[in-house]
Amino acid sequence: MPITPRPKEKSAAAVDVDALIARGGSVASETDARETAAGPKGKDPTPVVLRIPADLLERIEGARAARPVRIPRHTWLLEAVAEKLERDGV
Repeated sequence: MPITPRPKEKSAAAVDVDALIARGGSVASETDARETAAGPKGKDPTPVVLRIPADLLERIEGARAARPVRIPRHTWLLEAVAEKLERDGV
């Protein structure tokens, strides 16, 4: 009884995967997602390096811990900046 070699897989599967990736998908609402990520004015966020003294950071962490729901430090800082700008009328 002769033994036949295993059939070779077709490379069409790789082509199908590439076609699927190239086709991509759609988001329910791309404009809403962009506005949410970039803020109300639609500008992209700009990375900023912020150096905070250790004692001030401890005070910030205390304020975050006092909240009933934990939020990320980044979010807390953005809220603080927004509140300060509103108070100053900017």
